[in-house]
Amino acid sequence: MLDKNQDYFLKIQSHDSKLNTLRSYAEEHKVPIVDQLSLDLILQLIRMKQPKNILEIGCAIGYSSMHFASVHPSIHVTTIERNAEMITLAKENFKTFDFENQIRLIEADALEAYSAVNDRHYDMIFIDAAKAQSQKFFELYQDLLSENGIIITDNVLYHGFVSDIEIVRSRNVKQMVKKVQKFNEWLVQQKTFTTNFVNMDDGLAISIKEHSHD
Repeated sequence: MLDKNQDYFLKIQSHDSKLNTLRSYAEEHKVPIVDQLSLDLILQLIRMKQPKNILEIGCAIGYSSMHFASVHPSIHVTTIERNAEMITLAKENFKTFDFENQIRLIEADALEAYSAVNDRHYDMIFIDAAKAQSQKFFELYQDLLSENGIIITDNVLYHGFVSDIEIVRSRNVKQMVKKVQKFNEWLVQQKTFTTNFVNMDDGLAISIKEHSHD
């Protein structure tokens, strides 16, 4: 039923923007990008929260960072990517779609890029990189989040295996699923954030930084 519901929403909404031509490329070349309905929700949150600075962990071909920047010309996105092939493609896409002035690409491993991005605070952080490292990314960059800012983590259901690990036969995949489960459980215990999970596509966690009363 869930898949039918998601298919229904995909059918009644228009996703024919120029940027969405990259989704076909990503699917053909097996480039991991954010699912469509998840992206739609994140863009709606951006319209509501009106962030000025966004940090993205995991750029790939630049698909999501360009969508974020497309919401308003005042938005600036800093995105981190370590894969040389993805970096080249992202740069080409930023130029092709005219986002070079809105997007800053940091060419580094996200676990080693803190000093390259800590020149500002971010109103939103989007974590969409190595799933086994989500907690490390969250811990590393959370102090750069503005008060009342949000951290969105993608793939917290990990292909549906998180809720039903017994169906996983691969030892390596099972280890990955356990790490995602551990992250989700850790996330809800964080006192400085309020987190809600969204059962959509491959799962989103939306964590809002609590207002300081000091």
